[in-house]
Amino acid sequence: MAGVLSNLYYNAKDVKDLVSAYKREGQKGFQLAIERKSKQFKNVQIRIAVMGEGGSGKSTLINALLDLDENEEGAAPTGSTETTMEITPYAHPTLPNVQYYDFPGFHTPKFPMKKFMKKTNFSEYDLGIIVTDSRFTENDKLLAEALKKAGKPFYLVRSKIDDTIRAESHKRGYNQENMYRKTREYCVSSLQAAGIEKPTVFLYSARNLNEFDFPELREAVVSNLSETQKNLFITALPNTCEAAIERKHKALRPFIQMLSAVSGGIGAVPIPGLSLACDLTLIISGIVFMRKNLGLDEASLRRLAQRVGTSVADLRRGTEHNWVFGEITREQVLLLIQASTVALTLTTAELFLHFVPILGSVFGATSSFAVTLMMLNNSLDAMVETAKIVLKNTKAAASSEGIGN
Repeated sequence: MAGVLSNLYYNAKDVKDLVSAYKREGQKGFQLAIERKSKQFKNVQIRIAVMGEGGSGKSTLINALLDLDENEEGAAPTGSTETTMEITPYAHPTLPNVQYYDFPGFHTPKFPMKKFMKKTNFSEYDLGIIVTDSRFTENDKLLAEALKKAGKPFYLVRSKIDDTIRAESHKRGYNQENMYRKTREYCVSSLQAAGIEKPTVFLYSARNLNEFDFPELREAVVSNLSETQKNLFITALPNTCEAAIERKHKALRPFIQMLSAVSGGIGAVPIPGLSLACDLTLIISGIVFMRKNLGLDEASLRRLAQRVGTSVADLRRGTEHNWVFGEITREQVLLLIQASTVALTLTTAELFLHFVPILGSVFGATSSFAVTLMMLNNSLDAMVETAKIVLKNTKAAASSEGIGN
């Protein structure tokens, strides 16, 4: 199903439109109607501006947030020289509505600061990230003031902290914890001097994403989003740990409730076969959507396997729900329904009672909601269990190859 399914909302008129589409063109028309409705919700986006001086590591940070290596398709180009010549959006590989905007390094001949400030409409973005790899500059101050004026939350990311460690570690009396504290205090005091009352600073190394403050940066981004955006962003995060998978598990529950409500609305319409056909379409679409966001689709697994130097088969080793990795067809969903005694009973009874006025409508709505809810919840639980096993296999493969995060 096209569009941002986790943010769809169908009202009574929408349900009537879907029913009319089914009457005219059958299941194909129903599917097309859902896709048309989905396109209406593409304005639910997350736009994050990543700014800083040339060479500060903006593009590298974007790739880390997208969970992409620099040589992967869709990654922001990186290099020792300025590689970004204009504001460039980079979409999340599975959720294109989550976009990071890579700004050219300001204070360069091709993108001077005055031009940058004049050209940039800071109100267009949901969040700003200012990246600095050394001293807090006058340009950083101007950015902070502009974001504050636009009423946008922002963070300062002190990048290349591992380089600072190497540069400072040979000095007499070096203490790493003191160095962290002083670096953070310097950034905070610089922002406060620019009029930022409660600045937020993160220390970050592209070579060691699980060290320093990168995990906290991801959490902080989520905290500043609306409820709708929050669920969307959580499902866009990589499966770096079981807690991340569980957050996706929780975020996908409202999506299941939404699809079940649509199914219940259509189930109340006394047209024989309509509810079952719609239930199957919704369940198929829901499973495909959730699988992709849990990183279990074929493309995600291939990308992950290549990154850690193993095979897709090795990543899938020990998983019990093999149907998760295959094509999700009507026949596959029917097999899952048949495996559930309650779902099969409700589906069979609904087909029979569709011919009974009023009672059929009431039962159809209730059973359609229940079957869709049950099947999608069961499928989600199976996929979450599978994702955790894939994560375990990924870590084992990365460890054997000596690959760090």
